[in-house]
Amino acid sequence: MLVFAGTKTVGATEKVATLVNPVRGRELWRDKSLKPIRDQYRVIRENDFGATWLLQDEVTDDSELVAEIKSFNEKQELGVFLEVTKKLALKARVYFDEERPSYDPGVIFLSGYEREERVKIIDKIMDDFKTTFSYFPKSAGAWWIDSYSLNYLEKKYGIKAALIVADQTTTDNYGVWGQWWGFPYFPDKTNILIPGNSKVLVMQWAQRDPETAYFGQGPEVSNHSLQANDYISLGLDTEYFKKIAGIYFDQRNKLGQITVGLETGMESVPFQKEYEKQLAWIKKEKITDLTMGQMADKYQQTYGKNPNEIWIENWRLTPEMRENLKFGEKTEYIKGMAFNDYFEKDTALFLNRIYNKNNLIKVPIIPTDWWWQIGLIVTGMLVAIKLPEVKWVGVAGVLGIVILGMIHARYTVVNGEKMMGFLVDNLRFVGINLKHGWVNTDLSNLVAKSMLKIRVEQISYVYWLSLGLVVGKIYGKFNQTRKDK
Repeated sequence: MLVFAGTKTVGATEKVATLVNPVRGRELWRDKSLKPIRDQYRVIRENDFGATWLLQDEVTDDSELVAEIKSFNEKQELGVFLEVTKKLALKARVYFDEERPSYDPGVIFLSGYEREERVKIIDKIMDDFKTTFSYFPKSAGAWWIDSYSLNYLEKKYGIKAALIVADQTTTDNYGVWGQWWGFPYFPDKTNILIPGNSKVLVMQWAQRDPETAYFGQGPEVSNHSLQANDYISLGLDTEYFKKIAGIYFDQRNKLGQITVGLETGMESVPFQKEYEKQLAWIKKEKITDLTMGQMADKYQQTYGKNPNEIWIENWRLTPEMRENLKFGEKTEYIKGMAFNDYFEKDTALFLNRIYNKNNLIKVPIIPTDWWWQIGLIVTGMLVAIKLPEVKWVGVAGVLGIVILGMIHARYTVVNGEKMMGFLVDNLRFVGINLKHGWVNTDLSNLVAKSMLKIRVEQISYVYWLSLGLVVGKIYGKFNQTRKDK
């Protein structure tokens, strides 16, 4: 069947448009009234579409904006936008580096924080969302989501759809490169950029032109995308949008999907008219509108798992690789390889997520944390066994006090004033100011940073050591009983 872009086909690819609108706090909006979100929702409602609204945590503190969002009809889906702000970090009791711009990848993405800090931030986002809307969301997004955070979102909260940015090499202080070109996929558990066995469907924001967005760097290249604000900046119009959308509805695939949206209050203000043209075309062509959660269900129903082969123009995508013979690219996906942010925080000024061997590290069969835990348990057992006459409860208590002191005890000088005491969490300090006396307060981010020498979360070491003492003591008792017999 010969199919032209813009022609409704029968029995061919099922065409899906996923409408996604990230909503940040209004202090970042061009127009800080409710008009931007009302305008955006109006055109969605008029076309009888459902959309996914990804809400930054700041939104839940804005009662007027929350009331507006709660007035949306039942076809709208609410999710979370996983950007970290100073306000969110403070609520999660996590240090936020105020010396860096708020848009810096080292502070705005979860990957800029230690694993245990990411957990605290995610838990706070989800708790605030549930407190506001009475349920946990099933969709989440950010221009970058590290695999550790995505796994946690799936395991604890049942997230089933995630959104990250489409391939771009150097735009906006970060580069993401190597995933399936513009097509959804279930990612690998240790690397979000490659297909794998996760049950969270990854979709892409600003799907690119498969050819003109491939060569080169910067916005002049990456702006060749489906985003209204992108292609308008290049002097292009809705016809270009239709052309790119047609490419993603490739008839060789069972399912074709495009992501369409604008950042509410920001890009949505100057590009609202173009957005309306996009939605009018989607309506006219009878393209199915699905929210992120619905798209995840549709993908599961259509494929079950990642399909064996997908074509997007000259791109051939498989679970093992992506290949473009025209461009001479073949990226092979290696299982068991991760970006460093799977293990540790990345505070670099440029977020380098280019999929190649120089940026990847082997995922150990036994996690490093396990070695610490095993070592502490064994140490505790040996202490209890070798010193049977010593009360193991007392040993555990003494060791606990010593370790807690090492982890929490602090001494610093702030503006010439000497302070000593304990850092209860990342920000709360309890102790003595030698000039003013007793102190029990949250420190500023900058002061707290100067005191964070050992991660306070390492208190868990006490638990593992104590467990070893208990097991050792039980073993000693059992062994002694056996000898007595």
